[in-house]
Amino acid sequence: MENEKKAEGNADGVIKKVFRPFRLLKELKPYYGFMLLAFAGMLFLGAAQLAVPYITRTLLNLISVQSPELPTEAVKLGCVLLGLYFLAALGQFLRSYFAHVAAWGYIDRIRIRLYAHIQGMSLRYFHDKQTGQLLSRITADTANIEPLIAHALPDFIVNGIMFFGSAILIFTINAKLAALTLATLPVTAVLVFLYATKFRPRFKKAHAMMGDLNANIQDKLSGVREITSFNKQEDCYGSVRDSSKKHYEGIMSALKASAVMNPLILFNNNIGLVIVLIAGGIMAATGEIGAADVVAFILYVSNFYQPVISLAQIIEQYNTASTALERCYEILDTEDTIKDGELEIPAASVKGQIEFRDVTFSYNKDEPVLRNVSIKVEPGKTLALVGPTGIGKTTMVNLLSRFYDVDSGSILIDGIDTKELKLSSLRNQMSTVLQDVFLFHGTIAENIAFGSPEGVNTPMSKIIEAAKLANADEFINEFEKGYDTIVGERGMTLSGGQKQRISIARAILRDMPILVLDEATAAVDTKTERLIRDALERLCEGKTTIIVAHRLSTVRHADCIAVLGDHCIAETGTHEELMEKKGRYYSLVTEEGM
Repeated sequence: MENEKKAEGNADGVIKKVFRPFRLLKELKPYYGFMLLAFAGMLFLGAAQLAVPYITRTLLNLISVQSPELPTEAVKLGCVLLGLYFLAALGQFLRSYFAHVAAWGYIDRIRIRLYAHIQGMSLRYFHDKQTGQLLSRITADTANIEPLIAHALPDFIVNGIMFFGSAILIFTINAKLAALTLATLPVTAVLVFLYATKFRPRFKKAHAMMGDLNANIQDKLSGVREITSFNKQEDCYGSVRDSSKKHYEGIMSALKASAVMNPLILFNNNIGLVIVLIAGGIMAATGEIGAADVVAFILYVSNFYQPVISLAQIIEQYNTASTALERCYEILDTEDTIKDGELEIPAASVKGQIEFRDVTFSYNKDEPVLRNVSIKVEPGKTLALVGPTGIGKTTMVNLLSRFYDVDSGSILIDGIDTKELKLSSLRNQMSTVLQDVFLFHGTIAENIAFGSPEGVNTPMSKIIEAAKLANADEFINEFEKGYDTIVGERGMTLSGGQKQRISIARAILRDMPILVLDEATAAVDTKTERLIRDALERLCEGKTTIIVAHRLSTVRHADCIAVLGDHCIAETGTHEELMEKKGRYYSLVTEEGM
């Protein structure tokens, strides 16, 4: 049974790969108008190229019989040829420009779709993903689709017109000689087939290596501070060099096949042209065909073979783009494990009651983090989660925001299961300060305003007020540019405590009914912690607050303290109640020396 299912899965995979070009054509529908203009240009170009040998043949026939109308006819033919060249130039413009409009328009669209899809995935999706790999899918892979739409597809159509048009015309000139042009086509077909089937995996492997290289460089650039601190520049240089070398060897292996096959196909087709030239000369000598017909025939045969020569390059472009499409569709076809609910509740109407009801959760099935956890927080009250590192405190707040979904049980806000809420509605009810502070490259003011519903339109007065409440205004004003100071990528120009306070100011400005503080004072000194704690006490008034903390001094005034242990809540109560019990909380406080 399992083998049958596996076979069915493999068959589905093959079908999906076969029909990817059809899926691409369907997705190109918004750009059909541009592609029609490009197609019109291809028709102009093909018609002009097919007409040139005919005009040449007509002129040579007039010359051979020394027609008295030769000068007049030559001028007429010249004017027609000039018009055809103008038509060809117009066709080339239409083909090139509008095919690129369609190509880059589609690439712009699929890049945004990829980013939106990745951004909407739950955190579980990113556990085994590298940022550089995903970046490669959005940028490099999408760019590799462009040659298929802007070059390979137009070339295939133009070459098709040239191939079949030339085939028809050479058979009308002389069927016997035309039959000789087909002599080398079977060999060409075999070479093209071998190239298409045997060497395609090499291009796919090279693309995967490019993704690995991007991921490696992304990791090294993100960790430049750690690399410098541990003096590991040489090791990291070697790692990037090796990744780049692997990609170089992979792409050269694929291009080597291309470099061998293209000349073979060209040489084989040239043999066909030589055969036609010899046979045409012999037939002309015996009077079976005229000299003008031989010249026109050779010109048409060149047009006949050119598409076959170009086919290898078109296949190479198709293989590259097909691999890129495969990697893009792989992401777009990945469904998120977290499904959006249907209810939407304005934050203003939320009271803020939070309840964990028999919640069980594990990152890996055999290693539960939480088991049958139940606790309720009344509106406007503060719940503190304490316990050893890795016990599940941050997991609980991640589950509240539905970064992950519970394995069993439910989490409710004002009695409504969070799974029934739209994700946007759920998260719009919360202001959050995460344990790992992330600041974007930009000004301090932009980073504080990031969480505000008003976004970039947030008044500076509100930003400054939030900074003051977070005890950040003083150090911000010490910078030469104040709130316009650029913090650098991930806030590299700021200390840990400064980044933490900007993050707190961001949450203060957001001002939602539920406040989550995950190690909000972990990176500040004792003096700053005391000042921030005073600000947070004012901020928490009227808000349901969940505090995750290692420093127990920050939670002693909480309405309820939950001590986590052994995958569950071991004990709950106020600071005084838990101290009287002399249980786990008492031990933690004693160890800290509070």
